Amino acid sequence: MLLRTPSALLVATTLSTGCHLLIPDDGYEDTRSGFHDVTVTWHLKNLDGTVMSACPNGFSTLVAHMYVDGYVEPPDALVTLPCTAEGSLTQTLATAGELPNPDPEIASQGGGFDYTPQKDIWLDITEETLTAYAARSYMFYVENLDSDRTIDFDIYPAGGVGVAAWELQAASTSAPIPSCATAGVDEIEAVAHRVQDSDAPFTSAGKWPCTAVDPYFYYSPDGPSTLLDYEYELGSGHTVPLVPGDYEVELRALRGGAIVGKGTGYFEAVDGNGARGIHGDPIVIDDR
Repeated sequence: MLLRTPSALLVATTLSTGCHLLIPDDGYEDTRSGFHDVTVTWHLKNLDGTVMSACPNGFSTLVAHMYVDGYVEPPDALVTLPCTAEGSLTQTLATAGELPNPDPEIASQGGGFDYTPQKDIWLDITEETLTAYAARSYMFYVENLDSDRTIDFDIYPAGGVGVAAWELQAASTSAPIPSCATAGVDEIEAVAHRVQDSDAPFTSAGKWPCTAVDPYFYYSPDGPSTLLDYEYELGSGHTVPLVPGDYEVELRALRGGAIVGKGTGYFEAVDGNGARGIHGDPIVIDDR
């Protein structure tokens, strides 16, 4: 059994029962410390926002990834459960110290898992062999796990989202604007329509505070880098889930609800709860 000291405690609560624990070898010192409970809740949803009646056909397994040490997941950070359309689990995670490798030979050579306060947390909807996936959640980044916390995942197997990182540009000089306050912008709104329906009106696809930083997309959805990696990228957010296809997006800068600037971009919505970056131009602020 995994205990909080010196091991971790796992409490799983889902609409069905069962979990698989990996037990570390007891012959080497476990120095983990700084424990906090992380509760993960999930909801598998249809594109209309209703909760699915069951997991996608043929996908009976849910895997929770709670922490990655480099490219390796410690045994107390990987939790496998029967898939349910809604559920939750609570895992106690260390933020410092080391757990010996369960393999005695590796542990005897000093091999183990290091723990830090930074956590990358996500869920897979998969099957028993863990080789095919109906959907994956977005990765929630925790910069510093210094207290207990709850993370909620809405997962849309039939659709995908676009991820925006916005820049503001002055219309008078084409120079980047260094802050939302300088631009007098308080919100950013995304509106979209499918490229094949270019004559159709734009519909709302998301709205965020101008300085918002999306915790589900600390990393870029298009590659191994952080999303906000340029000093004039002032905020980020992801759209509502959309039917798979190519979309044209208009990002609008709002001041007290009024549009004061626009920028155009494109992205592809991919099923399996997929995410793709919205690529396009900075938002040009008309009166700056």
